[in-house]
Amino acid sequence: MTQAFQSPGFAALAADRAVETRLVEERWQAVAWDRRTDRRRVVTDRPEGVHLSEIEPDGEAIWWFDSDGAGEGRWWREPFTGGARGAALHGVPPGRAYGVAFDRTGALAAVAVGTGDTSHCYVGPPAGEARPIGSAPGHLGLADLSPDGRLLALGGCPDGDDAVLLWPTDAPSHLPEDRAPCSVPSNASSNAPAGATRLAGSPRLRLWPIEFNPLAVREPELLLVVEEDERYSVATWRADSGLRRHPELSFDSQISAGWYGGPHGVLIQHERAGRSRLLLADLGPSAALSPSAEPAPPTPAREIRTPGGTIHDLSCAPDGTLHCVWSRESTPPRPLVLRPGAEKPLHPAPDPTPDHAPERDDDTRRSRRWTPQPYGRIHSFVSTPAGPGPWPTLFLVHGGPATHDRDSYDPRVNALVRHGYAVVRTNYRGSTGYGSGWQYDYGHRVGLAQIEDLAAVRAELVADGTALAERTGLCGFSWGGYLTLLALGAQPELWTLGMAAQPIADYPATYRTTTPALREVDRQLFGGTPDEVPERYRAADPRSYVHRVRSPVLLVASRTDERCPPEQVDRYAADLRRLAVPHELHWVDGGHYSRRTADHRSVLEAMVRFAGRAWPAPLPRTPRGDRPGAPTDPMEGGEQP
Repeated sequence: MTQAFQSPGFAALAADRAVETRLVEERWQAVAWDRRTDRRRVVTDRPEGVHLSEIEPDGEAIWWFDSDGAGEGRWWREPFTGGARGAALHGVPPGRAYGVAFDRTGALAAVAVGTGDTSHCYVGPPAGEARPIGSAPGHLGLADLSPDGRLLALGGCPDGDDAVLLWPTDAPSHLPEDRAPCSVPSNASSNAPAGATRLAGSPRLRLWPIEFNPLAVREPELLLVVEEDERYSVATWRADSGLRRHPELSFDSQISAGWYGGPHGVLIQHERAGRSRLLLADLGPSAALSPSAEPAPPTPAREIRTPGGTIHDLSCAPDGTLHCVWSRESTPPRPLVLRPGAEKPLHPAPDPTPDHAPERDDDTRRSRRWTPQPYGRIHSFVSTPAGPGPWPTLFLVHGGPATHDRDSYDPRVNALVRHGYAVVRTNYRGSTGYGSGWQYDYGHRVGLAQIEDLAAVRAELVADGTALAERTGLCGFSWGGYLTLLALGAQPELWTLGMAAQPIADYPATYRTTTPALREVDRQLFGGTPDEVPERYRAADPRSYVHRVRSPVLLVASRTDERCPPEQVDRYAADLRRLAVPHELHWVDGGHYSRRTADHRSVLEAMVRFAGRAWPAPLPRTPRGDRPGAPTDPMEGGEQP
């Protein structure tokens, strides 16, 4: 076994038992970890791998989601110590995993699954018969089950009318089939179960349900993240008092949160400009725990000392230690175990290089760039081979778009740099980690705003002698593959190579055949469906510009990809053939994101070969121009280690 893919999941009532997802013979599998003996047992041996696993609160059994290449499957259960496995909940149909949760003792479990265009919720005793609670069109994610098992918290579209649903577990529900959670008007009536509550979002108020307070047994208390007035803050909800904001815990970019420690403690992870930081806060007594308590004055959040870089995943053990998966650009993911209040991490990571000093190792020089534009500064991570430039340059374009490139390890960067390429990772408009304005304010110019940002960074790198103007290309996966194809047609004079894996190649067709969750994302991005705003989809569609593509194109697709279906990639490849554009179409297994490392390695190898053929021989070095030797700008906002 090799390094864990996620932080462990701990049994709340059995401190010595946990579940991990680890790489076993190049496939991610569920692993039982006996912390008392430090022994691990591989639970699954699925050919497609496993990426979702849970442990029951009493530690008696492990759950995992067994899915096919298209992401559909069932939850299974096996005793922690081994033995016969069976259905985790009988009677739940196969579908996409939309969440799993347990009550405080593990006597009751809840799951949400997606089948077709509908979300379904079920509850039941582990290994017992499931009872349907409700269904709704579109995508609803199960956030948590209250400690007493009486209330489900589900998340819809954060700015939709059903941003948060609170469903009692003792009454079934069914929303009308012609209503999607993200598209109903704010005054629409709900057919949710009797006693249900719905918290509405809006473009000015986005809501994300997180989890119930495990110690608030008398009256469930839900923790939420709220985005309002371009700030992100923590909030709580109780049936007797409604939504309570905590403005003292307000941040200018994305956060996640969870209950920690005592009855009022909250752990916050703040993501800004590609780095993570952790903070502890006390929300003060609540009526759910202390009915007679007066509201306490807010106390400032306390930052937990962590090395600069990215915390990819985090979980809390019953003894209060925090188990993180951490990395930075030059350091592969590794465990980082923290005990808040301790001077040093229990399993420390190396001290990072300060932001104002570019990082160097034997083969790679790394720097961070801020490219000024009238609407803000575009942040990029730039990795180049050792020695003087300029270099053939590949923009490794992230997907999402609601994610961002980080100060984190990416083996693709190292592989491309070893082959002589400069690699640029740009957090274009639409990326998270830079505030809500950067993420949302580009006027529904989907794709076009993002490739404008890529072009601006390219111009700066060419001007300062980093990039060869005649050899700048794009390489992207998923939504990054979409931007690659769009830029090749909309900006053909800038890019001489494009490589797109699992891309959107035909946006209207993808909308009609992708998953319900991604259709909701597209409705938010475009402000409607292809039928409602067809001109926006046409302007954002790579096929609208395919007749202008003149550079070599590599397409990578999977026959079982339900997010970016293969038929639309086939049609784009047919367009390239008709137009006599040099291209290759490379088919892979594993769906949209394979859980087998061999599949990822084969895609990267195909890209390296393709780039080598498209840019076959080194060009003569051109003058680097007036490239300043001063360090790049430091990160904003005091993002120091």
